[in-house]
Amino acid sequence: MVKKNEKNKEKNEQRKSEENGIANAEANQNEVENLMGEVEKTEGQEETVDEQDQSEQAAESWQKEKEELLEQVKRKQADIDNLRRIGKKEQSEAREYALHQFLCRLLPVIDNLERALESAKADQSVPAGHVEGIEMIYKQLLQIMEQEGVCEIEAEGCRFDPNYHHAVMQEDSEEEPGTVLEELQKGYRHRDRVLRPSMVKVCGN
Repeated sequence: MVKKNEKNKEKNEQRKSEENGIANAEANQNEVENLMGEVEKTEGQEETVDEQDQSEQAAESWQKEKEELLEQVKRKQADIDNLRRIGKKEQSEAREYALHQFLCRLLPVIDNLERALESAKADQSVPAGHVEGIEMIYKQLLQIMEQEGVCEIEAEGCRFDPNYHHAVMQEDSEEEPGTVLEELQKGYRHRDRVLRPSMVKVCGN
């Protein structure tokens, strides 16, 4: 009977020991699982931080690249605007040069029309209708020249100006020295440029 009780006692102690071991194992397992959860959470946070850092770095890189591209676009646009401005200026200068050359070639025609008109008016045998026709052409031509900015250079009675006058004769006179006494050939200017200086006679005293 005593032996039986001892065996039962040993079984109970063994069972308690097993139960305690199982409980400890479960507790350890739970603790491990909790720790693993914390590790995974920490890793997830680290990954989130890394992703945020990478995103911020990428955003900064994109922003920098965007600013560089915008700066390049601005420079290119400025270059295009400069080229357009230069092109317009060159076109304008080319037109002005072509017009200037054309007007210079037209001056002898005006001179010949003036001579023809003076001759026709002086010759009584020339019909009045012919004289009127020549005068009409002459006036129309002068009107066109004036519309293009051409005007005669003032000469007679003015102070001699080498920029506008070409002295071919000099004569003593009571006028102030350097005064233009007579205009021998009309001069013309186109806006600010001289087409042809006036051919003049100047007082020498």
